[in-house]
Amino acid sequence: MLACGFVLGLGAQPANAGGCGFDLRQLQFQGSDLEQSACLLRTVHVGGVVDAAPAKIPDGMRHLVDRPMRVWKDALRKHIALSGLTEKALGGSLDAPLSSVLREDGGRISAHYFVIHDTSWPWLDAQPFPIDTDSQVNDLGFYAHASTAMAHVFVNRLGKTLTTHEFEEPWRATKLENKVIGLHSRGLFLHVELVQPRRRDTNGPAGNDALAPEPGFTTAQYDTLALLYMAASVRAGFGLVPGLHAAIDDGLTGGHDDPQNFQLEEFAAALIRLQTRLSALSTNLVSTDSALAKEPGVR
Repeated sequence: MLACGFVLGLGAQPANAGGCGFDLRQLQFQGSDLEQSACLLRTVHVGGVVDAAPAKIPDGMRHLVDRPMRVWKDALRKHIALSGLTEKALGGSLDAPLSSVLREDGGRISAHYFVIHDTSWPWLDAQPFPIDTDSQVNDLGFYAHASTAMAHVFVNRLGKTLTTHEFEEPWRATKLENKVIGLHSRGLFLHVELVQPRRRDTNGPAGNDALAPEPGFTTAQYDTLALLYMAASVRAGFGLVPGLHAAIDDGLTGGHDDPQNFQLEEFAAALIRLQTRLSALSTNLVSTDSALAKEPGVR
C-alpha cells in the first residue's frame, strides 16, 4: 500500500505522492477509506519518523470511517447545547457544507480528510513541562493571530477550543498540500491542532523542540477531538478519513514531526464515549417525538 512518487515534469502524468500514495489526479490516497486511515494514522516518533506498518484501527473508529453519519445530527446538536458549547466552537454550523475542491475532470469533492496536528508550542527550552491546567499551555489567544492561525480549530489542554477558520473555509496546512498538490488541495483537508508544549533535547542541536510530554495529550483533548470529528463527519454525511500530520507528509522533504505521543486507542475510546452519549440522546429524542405525536392537536 505504501508508495512514493512525484510529478516528473510539465505534461507528465500525475504520480502518487508521499508515503501513503496520494493520487494527484483523483485527489485521494490509495486504497479504501479504512486502508487510507490505517496508513495515515501510523505512529509518529521523535524526529518525524513514522512507523512503516499500517496502524491497527480500533473498533471505536473502524465503525465510523466511511459510514453514514447524518443520523447523529439531532443528537449531536442536543449534546452540544447540553454541554454549554456552540457549533461555531466546533468548526461551524452543523447545517453548513464542508469546504470542497474541484477535480480536473470537473467533479467536486467535499472535504474528505480530518488531519490531527500538535502545536509544538509553547516552546519551553530546557524547562520542565508545566501541569496541564497551567495558563501557559492553555492560552488560546496566541493562535488567534493571522501568523499563528494555521488550522481550522485549536484545542488546549483543558479541551477548550478556538475556531480560527470554520470547516467550510478551504485551508492548507501540510507539506503535501502546500508543496506538492498545490491550490487543488484547498478544501480537501480539515485541520485540528492539539496544544502540546515542547522541550529541547539537550543532546540535539540548539533550539530544537524534539521532546513532547508523556502522555502527549489529555483526556479532555481526546474528548474534544472526538466531538470535532463527529461534527465534521455529520456535515460531510460520512465518517471522514482521519490522519496524522507527519504521516500525511511522510516521504516528503521537510515533513513535520507531529503529533507526538498520540494514542490512537485513547482517541477511539473518546469516540466510543461520545457515541454512547449520542445514542442515549437519540433514544430520548425518539421517545419525545412519539409522545408528542400522541398528543391531541400535534401533527
